[in-house]
Amino acid sequence: MRRKDDILWKGVLEDVFEDFLRFLSPEAESQLDLGRGFEFLDKELEQVFPPENDEYSPKVIDKLVKVFTRSGQEEWVLVHVEVQGQYQRDFARRMFTYFYRILDKYQRPITAYAIFTEGSLKERADTFESAFMGTSIRYTFNTYKITSQA
Repeated sequence: MRRKDDILWKGVLEDVFEDFLRFLSPEAESQLDLGRGFEFLDKELEQVFPPENDEYSPKVIDKLVKVFTRSGQEEWVLVHVEVQGQYQRDFARRMFTYFYRILDKYQRPITAYAIFTEGSLKERADTFESAFMGTSIRYTFNTYKITSQA
């Protein structure tokens, strides 16, 4: 059943990606040239995060998408949809790991979205922070929780 859900989510994201961006980022229309279309970079994402064959690993749908700004710049959008929908303590760290690996490998600006499909109303993290002896980092990403919209 999980495999079917994965395929459905991937299809939905690809079919409605333009509307998805407009819905989650009202500024998308003014910043992006949505008329130029999109390129889904599944192979590039697999190079950074090879698929796991462990049936017990969290099921997520990730899309890396090339978009263009109104000024003609190429930008990338990371869309992370957690289909399993369970709270995971290290989720924000995992989002940061996706971000820095993609940035390191491809040297492209990235925006990231985490979509939570779980039934729980519990708040989810949108920030990863780490600090030690005067060195620190703070990574914040966009989130959308379906159950919070009722």
